[in-house]
Amino acid sequence: MMVEHPPTEEIIDENQTLWHTDRQPAGCSQCHRVYLVTPDYRGASCPLCRKGVLEAQPAHMRTAQPEQMLTFRVKRNDLLPTYKKFISGVWIKPEDFNPETLLRNTRPVFWPEWLVDSDVSGHWEMEAGFDYQVESAKEVYNNGRWESRKQIENRVRWEPRVGMINTRVENVITPALEEHENRQKMTEKYHLERGIGFDPALLGGAFLELPDIPPEDAWPLARPRVDKALAKTSSKAAGAQHFRNFSISASFSNQNWTEFFLPMYTTYYTDDDGQPQIVVVNGETGAIRGPRLASQKRGARIAKIIAAVAGGLFLLALLSLLLTMVIPPLGLIAGLLGLLGFGVSLFAIITAVWPGQWNRKQTGPRIAAKD
Repeated sequence: MMVEHPPTEEIIDENQTLWHTDRQPAGCSQCHRVYLVTPDYRGASCPLCRKGVLEAQPAHMRTAQPEQMLTFRVKRNDLLPTYKKFISGVWIKPEDFNPETLLRNTRPVFWPEWLVDSDVSGHWEMEAGFDYQVESAKEVYNNGRWESRKQIENRVRWEPRVGMINTRVENVITPALEEHENRQKMTEKYHLERGIGFDPALLGGAFLELPDIPPEDAWPLARPRVDKALAKTSSKAAGAQHFRNFSISASFSNQNWTEFFLPMYTTYYTDDDGQPQIVVVNGETGAIRGPRLASQKRGARIAKIIAAVAGGLFLLALLSLLLTMVIPPLGLIAGLLGLLGFGVSLFAIITAVWPGQWNRKQTGPRIAAKD
């Protein structure tokens, strides 16, 4: 396998604008993600870690304009019901974990994937699968007698095939971020077929996250995806409906790498320790992911109050019991107060323990931390 003339990147000055926009490069002082932002967002908090601020800095990147983008089909003003549903089910929440705070902290972000084009010349081999049908009969007992019923079974015949290929593959989607897999888990699926040509007028106030995997490092990730596209082309040329064990020896030249930007919203709330917990919303589908933490500190405070109430009930039960020698009917009241105090004390224990148990179950994907 040979790759000719890999794409080059340039150093973009911190005051240089790109892609017919007023956006300039800025990097997070904490997680070191790099964005293109409008001038008024320099100095703002990073939309993905919410710990560092965005500082003007040069960027190592391609200067050619991106090729495609998906637009925000979910509008910011429509997110409040999504946030309300997201926090439902969390019984004792941090005070900051509410729909209004999530909406106030919402920021739109476009994150990148690579689109790879390449000329391909070489030879391939594979097992080609051809559909065929086999007719057979099945004996069925019906209405007191045996009947023979015809059955059609679909099968695949596998045959070795080899061939030459001289073609160009286009728009093979390839990861552009080191955290690509985790990001996909956070945003879930996009309808990539809805992509349109990149239009700076549709960016609005969104942050544009830049790739952190350059093309020369992304090629090993792109190669299996390119091979899959070539396998489909070769299978079609062989007249096959299926393929397996595809391999190719080829040269790859005239590569073109462009960005495909995908929309998402990020927001956050702070947990008991004051740490930001990042929540992500797919800007196209509205899918939402992120940790839904309960507040152990609030649970402990509430439990103390409930425990004090339980203690008061036990004290009243004891006093009623002592007074039964004077007023015998108070014995029944003492028993009821004791049972009520026991129930309230159990509720205090549950209130103290539940947040920790709930938080241990929050094992879903989270925005990856970066050094």
